[in-house]
Amino acid sequence: MTDSEGRHLRRFECLLAAIDQIVVRLSSTGEIKKVSAGSASWLKPDAMISRTFTALFPDEVAGHIAAMTKKALESGEPQKLTLSMQPEHSFHWRELGLTTAQTWDTTLVAVDETELIWVARDVSVSRRNQQKLFNQAQRDPLTGAYNRRSLLTILDHSIAQAQRYDWVCSFLLIDIDNFKQINDQYNWDTGDKVLQQFVKAMHGFQRTADFFARFSDDRFVMFLPETNREQALLAAERVRKLAAELQVSSASDDAEDSLNFTVCIGAATLRDAKDTPESILKRAEENLFVAKQSGANRVEGEPWR
Repeated sequence: MTDSEGRHLRRFECLLAAIDQIVVRLSSTGEIKKVSAGSASWLKPDAMISRTFTALFPDEVAGHIAAMTKKALESGEPQKLTLSMQPEHSFHWRELGLTTAQTWDTTLVAVDETELIWVARDVSVSRRNQQKLFNQAQRDPLTGAYNRRSLLTILDHSIAQAQRYDWVCSFLLIDIDNFKQINDQYNWDTGDKVLQQFVKAMHGFQRTADFFARFSDDRFVMFLPETNREQALLAAERVRKLAAELQVSSASDDAEDSLNFTVCIGAATLRDAKDTPESILKRAEENLFVAKQSGANRVEGEPWR
């Protein structure tokens, strides 16, 4: 090794020591020549030396990496791939020290025709934080139900799909009876408990394919795919009974008794290709108005057409 090569090697070693990514130096045939663990204290670098890099991964991932290697050598351009690493699905990485699920943003670049560098950055925390923020943006913070914005997004897609394939679907617009009176007679904390317990009960009631969201202060929408008018009315009646049977303990200082509440429900069903989420919700709201005008604890559906 010449003095110039030695200086370059020392610079490379200093660079590796300064970064927190996993860095693997590979031959063009995929043999691992050198490994820097970076901040991955779990990794056993020496155990990787002389192994075939693609052999560390499941077949599908190994195929992607082999294709990346070929493209990197031919084009000279960096190749990027995001990997979800599960210890239970990665025997070799588990053997190398991986114990928890991680997400890596990886880059493979050819130094020349005989050598490549693979760099992996653990982005697990940032991905989890992004998912948490995404979920928070879709959820009502008080009840945990989906919010109005997420509901309208789902409805746009679901209605279009139902119309395209000539499927049927229905909506339930659910309103808690006399909710202002509950807040006034007890307090806002009790009102919050009513909302929370109703949502909890509805999560246990709904089918996997159903979509339930908080629409406004005391109103909720339940989207029922593959549900016709008669089935929607049966579902609405079950929701009405479910609410009437719930008991909520008062949150007031001077009352330990429980209270009951009821709901009114307006049901509406997809009619034709001209229907939109807004038009169906409007009909559900009209039916809800009829139910509330007729008294509390009622269900109202669309008339036969």
